Amino acid sequence: MFIFDAPYISDVAEAFLIESQAPLLKNEFSMESISNKANQVSEDEAIKELERQNFRWVYSNSENAIGWIVKTFGADSDLAKKIELFKNKGTFRKATATLFPDITFIEIPASEVETFTFDRVGSPFIIKPSVGFISAGVHRVNNSDEWETVRGDLLKETEETAKAFPKEVLSSTSFIIESIIDGDEFAVDAYFDDENKPVILNILHHKFSDEHDMSDRLYLTSAEIINTHRAPIEAFLCDIATLGDFRGLPFHAEIRIDAENTIRPIEINPLRFAGWCSTDIAHYAYGINVYDYFANKKTPDWPTILEASGTDTHAMAVIERPTPLSDNQRFDYDKLEESVSSVHALRKMDYRTFPLYAFLFFRVSPETSHELDMMLTLDPDAFVAS
Repeated sequence: MFIFDAPYISDVAEAFLIESQAPLLKNEFSMESISNKANQVSEDEAIKELERQNFRWVYSNSENAIGWIVKTFGADSDLAKKIELFKNKGTFRKATATLFPDITFIEIPASEVETFTFDRVGSPFIIKPSVGFISAGVHRVNNSDEWETVRGDLLKETEETAKAFPKEVLSSTSFIIESIIDGDEFAVDAYFDDENKPVILNILHHKFSDEHDMSDRLYLTSAEIINTHRAPIEAFLCDIATLGDFRGLPFHAEIRIDAENTIRPIEINPLRFAGWCSTDIAHYAYGINVYDYFANKKTPDWPTILEASGTDTHAMAVIERPTPLSDNQRFDYDKLEESVSSVHALRKMDYRTFPLYAFLFFRVSPETSHELDMMLTLDPDAFVAS
């Protein structure tokens, strides 16, 4: 069962829905943005399908679907509780406290941001919305001076971005303050199978420009990344599975792996893979259509796939819109494409509505790997034309 909602559906996802005829909830977004050749079903039919599947094996491209699930089945339904366990960062930290006792955290309402002092923690921390998305309102704070700067803009920044999303996706009502998790950051698209075991569909290395960079700018995947980290990440996800029955649940996990190869979770986002269209990097890198693999309960033959994939690195760059454009300004997509040597695909976003210009999928060889550093520090304003 699929639920697609705003803000975006990729051509890869739409093609799968048409070809597979998998049941798709008919809603305002699907009627306006998805071909009528897809198998769009009514709410009553969707409810029956979910009941038939015991509320398992449901995928949404957008966390906007959470609101429909809660409204339709109630906040106390099993599916809503599973979503809440992962989606609410405070709930998730409490549920995993025994698994990761060295991660400390405090949850505070927005009303306490103004009076919260750095001394209450006394060491560097991360602050972010308890219910968040696309790194909005996420900051690293190293000392009291940095906290004064962050605190002054935190609520305004989060509230402004939250206007574009339902409250179930991004909210400025409460924040979680947690200890710094050291190590390299990775993102994992996966699902729990009928035996409650994780099936990994992709592993992405999340790159940052410096320690204060909390953006979603650049993600990389390669045979080396998958070969190095797949087995330990599977073991980590098996530990997560001990928290409950998650059979048929797709998810996007964000983790850190330190110098001792210890894995700790940043967050796990339920019901979806990497947001908007970014999960499609698996299609370009490995020929894995994640929607097909999930719907048909497929497990990648990683040894065969990686043997054929070569030594190239595949990248996905999120090009943010730092500030709204005036009516006479536009973003130069041609110039962006010309900035890298091998483009898989360029997905243009409605940057008048959302704080994003594009998702750029591209490939680098060992000889063109410098393009990754260039993309990491790219200034989006340099591509704005009048």
